[in-house]
Amino acid sequence: MGSCHYTNRGLYNKYDKNSKERAAEDYYSTPGCEVLNILNTLDIDFSNQSILEPSIGGGHMAEGINEYLAARGCSNVELIGSDIQDRGYKNDNWQLGYGKDYDFFSDEYPNDKVDWIIMNPPYSVIEPFMIRSLEIAEKGIIMLARLQILEGSGRYENVLKDNPPTDVYVYVDRIQCWKNGIKPTGTSAQAYAWVLWDKARIGNGTQLHWIRRSEN
Repeated sequence: MGSCHYTNRGLYNKYDKNSKERAAEDYYSTPGCEVLNILNTLDIDFSNQSILEPSIGGGHMAEGINEYLAARGCSNVELIGSDIQDRGYKNDNWQLGYGKDYDFFSDEYPNDKVDWIIMNPPYSVIEPFMIRSLEIAEKGIIMLARLQILEGSGRYENVLKDNPPTDVYVYVDRIQCWKNGIKPTGTSAQAYAWVLWDKARIGNGTQLHWIRRSEN
C-alpha cells in the first residue's frame, strides 16, 4: 500500500493558511443529489464507522450524506464536519466545528483519525487536502473534483505516484457546483469526476468508471 512521503512542514510550504482570501473565495458547494448519486453507486454500509467532511460549507454535501444513510439504513455512524468559515450549517446529527481551530491543515486539528472522508475541497488548495486526507482516513476517501485533478507533474510527484486513486468515476454529462452556495442557472464548462481511495487497495491499479448525473 502506498503512503504519503510529505511531512507536515512540506505540506504547508509556500501556503499561507491564514490568508483572508481562503475563507472568502473558492467556495463551490456540491449538489446533495450528486452526493447521493455516487453513494448509491458505491453502496457502502457506513454502519459503526465515522465520516468526516472537512470543508462542510453550507452543508450541501452533508445533506446528501444524511439522505443516503437514512435510505441505506446505516446505523451508529459518527458524523463530523468542519470548516475554516462558518457558513451557517446546523444539524444535531453532526459534530460541527468552525473557525481557525478547525482548520484542516492545522497541527491542532482535532480529528486526526476517521474511517472515511467525503469532500469537495476548494480547488486552489486541493493538493494539501488530498495529502492530509490520506494521512487521516483509515478506510477511504471519496472526493469530488475537476477532472484535471489527475494531471500535472507536481501533483503526480507529490501525491498520485505513491498514492494513486483506486477508482475514478468520470461524469458523462456536466454537473454544476454552486458558487457561494447559490444554485446556478445555465450550463457548466467544467468536467468533474469522483476520485476514490480505498485504503485497502491503494497500489493495485486505478479502475476507471463513468457516471451519469442525477436526474434530480
